[in-house]
Amino acid sequence: MLLKKPWGVIKAITLNQPCTVKLITVEPGQETSLHYHKLRDDVWVILDDGLEVTIGDEVYYPREGDEFTVPAERKHKIRSLGKRGRVLEIDIGFTSEDDTFRISDPYGRETKEREEFPLE
Repeated sequence: MLLKKPWGVIKAITLNQPCTVKLITVEPGQETSLHYHKLRDDVWVILDDGLEVTIGDEVYYPREGDEFTVPAERKHKIRSLGKRGRVLEIDIGFTSEDDTFRISDPYGRETKEREEFPLE
C-alpha cells in the first residue's frame, strides 16, 4: 500500500493486525502533522540523519539507528531539517487512517479542538 501525503509518502511494508510495518519518507523541509492515535503504539527506527522528532513535549534530533516508542494518545510528529528523511514505523495495535487525530497541520487538513486532546 502506498499512501501519498502532502509532506511525503508512507509505504506499508506489511499491513495486518495487530502489527503493521511502514516506511515513512518525509520530503526535504516538510513535516507531518502534530497528531496522535488512540488505538495503537508506534515504534520508530530512524533510517536517516537530519530529522527532528517530537513526542509529547520533548523534541529530539536523532541519528541514524535511534529508536523511539510513541505510546497511544501521545502527540507526535516528524520534521525534515533539509533533506529527505526516512523512518521505519512499526504500529502495534489497530492501524487505520481513521485513528489519526490531528492537533495542528501545516497543510490545512482538519484538526481537533483543544479539549479533545489526550496526554500532553
